[in-house]
Amino acid sequence: MVDSANLRAFPHSLVGAIYGGLTQETPWIDALELLRTALKANVACLRISIRGSSPREYLFAAGPRASREAIAEWEARRARELLPLELRPGETRVVDWSELAPSAEVSEMLTRYDVASTVVMLLAVEDGVEYLLQASRGGSGGLYTAAELSLFSMIGDHFGRALKLRNELVSAQVVNRFQSDALDRLGIAAILVSSDGRFNAVNKAAQRVLADNEGLRVCGGRLRTVDGGDDRLFQSILKEVLTSGRPDCSRAMLIKSGGEGRDLNLLVSARQSLSVVSHRAETCALVFVRRSVVANDSDVEVLQQLFSFTRAEARLALGLAKGKRLEDVEAELNITHNTARAHLRSMFVKADVNRQSELVHVLANSVAPLGRPVLDRAPEDLRLTA
Repeated sequence: MVDSANLRAFPHSLVGAIYGGLTQETPWIDALELLRTALKANVACLRISIRGSSPREYLFAAGPRASREAIAEWEARRARELLPLELRPGETRVVDWSELAPSAEVSEMLTRYDVASTVVMLLAVEDGVEYLLQASRGGSGGLYTAAELSLFSMIGDHFGRALKLRNELVSAQVVNRFQSDALDRLGIAAILVSSDGRFNAVNKAAQRVLADNEGLRVCGGRLRTVDGGDDRLFQSILKEVLTSGRPDCSRAMLIKSGGEGRDLNLLVSARQSLSVVSHRAETCALVFVRRSVVANDSDVEVLQQLFSFTRAEARLALGLAKGKRLEDVEAELNITHNTARAHLRSMFVKADVNRQSELVHVLANSVAPLGRPVLDRAPEDLRLTA
């Protein structure tokens, strides 16, 4: 057991560890270890139980025996099997396993992991998901004191609040990642400009545009167009949008790509947001640039599925979507002009168009790019970051 003086020293570091772990990859381990130490427990864990047609168990645990293999073994057991209790949210209960009659398999696990008593709190129940905070002692651990149970209950309240915050943070980040991926696949660069002129590249396409000086560049810490003539109009449009105070204010223009490519479409649109500095409402601007090359070789299979094209037709469609002349695509695919025209006639029927220009327009505005993989995004990019 822990004396009262030591117990009083734990809450500050415990609470700090709980909220400090919100943006960590394994968010609760440090806090669980502190809780385990405070209660002189063998293990402290956060169990997440998903009910319904596809039940799952997830466990975050701290303690000398909380190995990956041990966690996997405990995750394989349903929460109701391990703790056959009905708890109300916020309720704390102490379980003396000698008073229960667990199955032979569970009894063997309790003995092997030296679990004699468990204090448990139901943190929350949301959308069929239960969140349980637990700490377990061995046979020599003794009974939990009133001070220890009070600490456990107080820490459980903070865990409940932190869980809700992290769920909101993760949900927002997942949505942002998917939106960023969609813009990348459509070849649209998005750059957020604050009211004081500071800017941030929202997606990887925007990072490439700025790195390659593809229509836009960074000069003196400010966002500018590559062409000086374009920049005068761009700065005027940007200022108008930022000072408009209207969320529906949008302005568009063509800008030179900076190379030999065709002009690029640029759109500046007002947005209402909270300042990351003052936390007050402000008008910012989203700058969108459609990159000159949108079609990708990985779109062939999706084009086949979208329009019922044959593979040969899809390859021809892809070449046209890239802005190439028909005769250049014929040479690239090593087909005759008559074969290409036969493919086009079939493609017109399948895409419900009458001309090659209409076909190119349909291809350019299809959802095909959304089906391609984003190969330069590593799995760890989906981790929550501060």
